[in-house]
Amino acid sequence: MAGEKPCCAAAAAAARMVKKLILPGGFQVGISNLENILKEVADLKLVDNETIKKELLKRVKIYNYVAPSADNEYSEALFNEYKRQYGKR
Repeated sequence: MAGEKPCCAAAAAAARMVKKLILPGGFQVGISNLENILKEVADLKLVDNETIKKELLKRVKIYNYVAPSADNEYSEALFNEYKRQYGKR
């Protein structure tokens, strides 16, 4: 309901961890723990783009449901966000 506060501090913290990601075609989804995932993958210092995409998707699936049919769209969107924040490594 509009205007209601989360039941506890943990719920409020979890809500702040959700970031929007725009999939190819313009569809927007909320991704839990996205900032941490991007940083963790950047810290791995991977150089192969396909390996980076696979690692991003694997980690996102730990915290979020991704329909198998949407794997490619999520991989591309995640990689684009990764490049935006961390540049090409």
